[in-house]
Amino acid sequence: MDPAKLPTDFGIFYPTGWIILAFENKAAAERVQHDLSTGGYDAKDAVLLSASDVIPSAKGQLENADWLARLGKADEMVQTHLNAAKGGSTFLLVYAPTDGEAERVMNVARRVPFQFAHRYRRFAIETL
Repeated sequence: MDPAKLPTDFGIFYPTGWIILAFENKAAAERVQHDLSTGGYDAKDAVLLSASDVIPSAKGQLENADWLARLGKADEMVQTHLNAAKGGSTFLLVYAPTDGEAERVMNVARRVPFQFAHRYRRFAIETL
């Protein structure tokens, strides 16, 4: 997948349909990615992101947050992403637009320890 087409901004309205999971180690993230792939997920729908991929985007979003992001929880979620990235976490970005797909992703993710999972719904961010 073209990295330029991946969602990298995680605010209140975007990226709808995606789950971002954070793992303390890369091996755990790779295992979940592999298991999702084995279960039929396309490579472009379950993408690893390193801490160095997340830090610049999260910092930029927090520096440029508008009133709507501050009013809701979007800036808090992005701060959580930034803190995890600064701690060296590896992230897995998974496309799961339906409730069934989100549950399927979480059934796989729960097999290993993870730090958090945020699901981006229309007008809401859900902690899974």
